[in-house]
Amino acid sequence: MNMDELIEYLKQNEDIGRNKPTTEVKIAIGVLRLKEAGFPDPGTEYHKLLRHFNGLSNNGCIMLGINTESSLFPEMLAYNVQEKENIAPGEIVLGYNDGFWLTYNSDRQAYRIIDPDDGTEEGSSRFLAEVVPYILHI
Repeated sequence: MNMDELIEYLKQNEDIGRNKPTTEVKIAIGVLRLKEAGFPDPGTEYHKLLRHFNGLSNNGCIMLGINTESSLFPEMLAYNVQEKENIAPGEIVLGYNDGFWLTYNSDRQAYRIIDPDDGTEEGSSRFLAEVVPYILHI
């Protein structure tokens, strides 16, 4: 599944909680705030997802948003600041489920599924569309 197919699937799936899209300006401001806090830019594929859904949820599984303006969809900066001591350098948490985090590793330019308890990698991909379904259990 590529990113366009994933976005279309998410739009049509009534079980997925979807926050409203965000704007380029809010993405740019959010990325600037992330960088100021020491986190990397989550990548262009994530920006594309934000343009359609600024946060997603499915039965407690979450894809974080940026400047979400909604208490129903956790904000990426706040979540990452809260978990900073548990996050590897050069990474940012983009989402989570009952057992794993979805992170973006800026050095490897890869999206990683990791166990937050011990940091072990369960899988990775250079393509966000390949790992979002795993995190959201869809």
